[in-house]
Amino acid sequence: MVALSYVQKVSEKVSLATDLMYNYMSRDVTASVGYDYILRQARLRGKIDSSGCASAFLEERLSMGLLFILSAELDHKKKDYKFGFGLTVG
Repeated sequence: MVALSYVQKVSEKVSLATDLMYNYMSRDVTASVGYDYILRQARLRGKIDSSGCASAFLEERLSMGLLFILSAELDHKKKDYKFGFGLTVG
């Protein structure tokens, strides 16, 4: 398997990334494009890949040591949609 990745820091708060994976045994190629955006008390991340799957992740700091998390994954090809939330203490 061959994997190539590139991350470009656009500004202090924004980063963009690409990823390419090639499996030479099965000749399968997967590519993805993603972003990372840092807000004052939150962080937003997301990506979309060549198989039609898009995902997003929001992490918000409620107080010191307490994080609230929202996530979503949409796979249009398989018609599979997942949503979730969480709370991290510590």
